[in-house]
This record gives sequence, structure tokens and C-alpha cells, in this order.
Amino acid sequence: MKHLISSLILSVSLLCFAHVDSAIAGEVSLGYGEGESRWFFPNRGGQLKTESIRLTYIHDTGYQWNFFETHALKLELEAGMHYWRDPFLEDDKYGAILTPMWRYYVPIYDHALYLGGGIGITYNSDDELIDRKLGSRLLFEDRLELGLILFKKHRLSVSVNHYSNANIADINHGVNYYFVNYGYRFN
Repeated sequence: MKHLISSLILSVSLLCFAHVDSAIAGEVSLGYGEGESRWFFPNRGGQLKTESIRLTYIHDTGYQWNFFETHALKLELEAGMHYWRDPFLEDDKYGAILTPMWRYYVPIYDHALYLGGGIGITYNSDDELIDRKLGSRLLFEDRLELGLILFKKHRLSVSVNHYSNANIADINHGVNYYFVNYGYRFN
């Protein structure tokens, strides 16, 4: 756990200070997610649950296409790290994330509803999770997200994240996580 906390602090520090003017205009997001095993384990009470914590910095790239005068499709880049708890192998996993996200925003007064999707890459500390063989430490992250921007500062969302190697390795069991996310904008 100490390794996780120090890694999170280091990652956020590097992300924030790597480019100072974009860090001021950026956003930090924290997500909590759960996934499950492929198989049912009667001696362990059924399917095993795995938990994930995802900490990212969201950078607005400035690429934006406007529709209907107020709607916008934006390209945002997410960089950060995740932690996966593995109850089956009794081992913690860590990884780095880089995912470009396309988000379509629909304003509602001082708020906005949005739908997002993206495909990025992640590098993990292990290629096994629960009873799944991921086949590689380098994985792709496919992400669908539905959320709200509240008072132009707070982001609340739910997302489905799929991690797999896209069949570039012989084994590709993949894993899905279901996340609840909170983000805070600094601008």
C-alpha cells in the first residue's frame, strides 16, 4: 500500500509539473472500479471480484468541433496510473495509462452532459489477473463513459473499461472494469 501511495503522488506530481501552463488548465480524476473472474469458484463463494483505483490527469488538447452552436466534440488526453487488487493470486498490480478520449458535450445551463469513448494503451506490472491470462503486459484500454460536468469544475461519470492485448499475443482473456469517477478542473 505504501508503494501505491508513493507511486500515485509521484505520478500526479510529474503530470502537473511536466507542463505548467496546461496543468493549471487541466483536471485530475480519480476512479474506483470493479471487475470479476471468468469462472465460478464454489469454495470461494462464487465469482471473485477485483477492485481497481485509477488516477489520471486530463489534458484538453484544444481540438474541438462545435455542433448546433452549443454542442462540442472535444479531444482530451488522459495520462495516469491504475492499481488492480487481485484476490485470487493475492498480488497487487500496477500500471501506467495513456488514453485519448473523444467526448461529446451537451451544455445544460452551468452544467454539461457528455458521452465519451477512447482507445489507449496501458503497461502493467503483470500479465495475469485473477483467473485471466492477459497475454502481455502491454494492453489496450477501450473505454466508454457517460458523465456530467457540474458547475464547470466537477466531473462525475460512470465508465466501462476493457483491457486486452487485441490478439497481438497467443492468449487474450481480457478483463472488464466498471468505474465510478470523480474529476476536478483547475481552470
